[in-house]
Amino acid sequence: MHNRNTALLARRAIATTLLAVAFATTAHAGSETKSLPPEAQEAVQGIAQGLLQVHDNDVELSCDKAVENARYGLETMLEVGQKNADGGYIDRADFEAKAVKLREALAEVTPQDCAGATGEKQAFYRCMSSDYNHVAACASAHRF
Repeated sequence: MHNRNTALLARRAIATTLLAVAFATTAHAGSETKSLPPEAQEAVQGIAQGLLQVHDNDVELSCDKAVENARYGLETMLEVGQKNADGGYIDRADFEAKAVKLREALAEVTPQDCAGATGEKQAFYRCMSSDYNHVAACASAHRF
C-alpha cells in the first residue's frame, strides 16, 4: 500500500509539473500570465523531461489499472490547468484549447476501449498499467 500511495503522490506532482511546463511554453509574448523565477522554471523543465520518460517498460496489461491511472492523470491535468489558469500562471485561451483534447482523451479511455485495443493503443494501456508511468509519457511513447 505504501508503494501505491507514493506512486499516486508522485503522479500528482508529475501532472502539476508537466502541465505547468506545457502551458508555460505556450504563453504568448507580452501576455499577462505570471512567470516563475528562472531557477524554478529551469528545475520544472528538468523534472518534466525526466517525467516524460517511460519508467516501467516490462509490465503486464491490466485494463482496470491502466484506465484508472490514465483517467486519474488526465483529470489531474485538467484540474491543475484550471487552477493555473484561474491563478494567472497560464494563458486561459491556451488552457481551454488543450483542455478540449484532454477531455476527448478522458472520454476515450474506458475499460471497453482498453479491452478492444490493439497495436499502439494496447501498448499505451500496457504502459499505463504501471503506477510509475505518467499518462503524458505513455501517450508520447505510444501515439495511437
